[in-house]
Amino acid sequence: MSIINQMHQDFKSAQHEQPILAKMPEKKRRPKKMLQLLVMLLLGCTLGLSYLIFTEARISKTAPVNKSSSTTAEQLPDSAVPVKPALVTVKLQAAPAADKKPAVKLQKKQALAAAEPAIRAKESHPVKKYKSVNLVAAKIAAQTPLASVTKKAAPASLVSAGDDTGKKNHLDIKTAQLSNAQLAQIHLQEADKAQAQGDLQSATQSRLKALSLAPQLNDVRKSMALYYYAQGDEDKAQRLLHKGAQVSPEYADFNLMLSRIALKAGDFQKAYLYLEKHPPLVAGNLDYYASHAALAQKFKKYAQAESLYTSMLSLRPDNGRWRMALAIAQDKQTKTAAALKNYKNALLQTDLSAKAKGYIKQRLTYLARN
Repeated sequence: MSIINQMHQDFKSAQHEQPILAKMPEKKRRPKKMLQLLVMLLLGCTLGLSYLIFTEARISKTAPVNKSSSTTAEQLPDSAVPVKPALVTVKLQAAPAADKKPAVKLQKKQALAAAEPAIRAKESHPVKKYKSVNLVAAKIAAQTPLASVTKKAAPASLVSAGDDTGKKNHLDIKTAQLSNAQLAQIHLQEADKAQAQGDLQSATQSRLKALSLAPQLNDVRKSMALYYYAQGDEDKAQRLLHKGAQVSPEYADFNLMLSRIALKAGDFQKAYLYLEKHPPLVAGNLDYYASHAALAQKFKKYAQAESLYTSMLSLRPDNGRWRMALAIAQDKQTKTAAALKNYKNALLQTDLSAKAKGYIKQRLTYLARN
């Protein structure tokens, strides 16, 4: 401030000297003017310099000093800058919750500390061509312990009990042998496709292959027998039916079909014997029982015929033909009372022809007289 006051006084004295200069001659005034201009220039420079010094001192007093940051910058060596430890810390914080365990962080820090000298040595190498490659290799080596710890710390829920995790990527190829029943189903599917395309010969061959693998396919065998019988090849049809009756004797349709083929050929005895082999249950096999009862009555086996018709009428009591046949079987056995009752019940049914009703009336008249 004393310098500024001195400058003000010099400026005032210079102003007082101006009237004196005006009184001087022109030759003496020029050096004085030059001197005055120099003094004014010096004054202005002094004022500007003092203002800058004053302003800088004020800013330095008011601005806070970050000692911690400066100290950290001074303490960090130049060679440690490329390692970027702060960046590694950020990556660890952004890792999943399973990687934030203290043991993992400690091992990571130890790995980084162990790898730091190698990184520094690689960075100070005079050959700059392989500097980045070596630095990446050192960082990968530093990150290896973390990867191993993370693998060990995998949750137990991800590993199933008794599972060998070391063989997850192993591909086991096992050959599964199909059973005869499965192969037969494949041939049947091929037969259906061939039949849909109109290729009956291929469909027939595929069904025969299925039967050779699975002889118990009774419905397939029955359809094949009907196919050959319709084609006029009765021998193949009968061979299929005989084989089916041996494999599945409980399947009554095989013997029933053999009996009807024999009936068509006029061999009633053989037809009757086929039905005698394995008689099934009445329910669901009324056609079988109707043929069996008719043949039994033809061969004058009236007691058997009476039993068979009685069994059928227990399921269909309104069948007039069976009721009339039962009355005839009883009439032949001289069971007159039972025969009269069944003859009269047969007349009440609507499925009898006029000829049958005429025969019943004739028998009623004859039995009434005798």
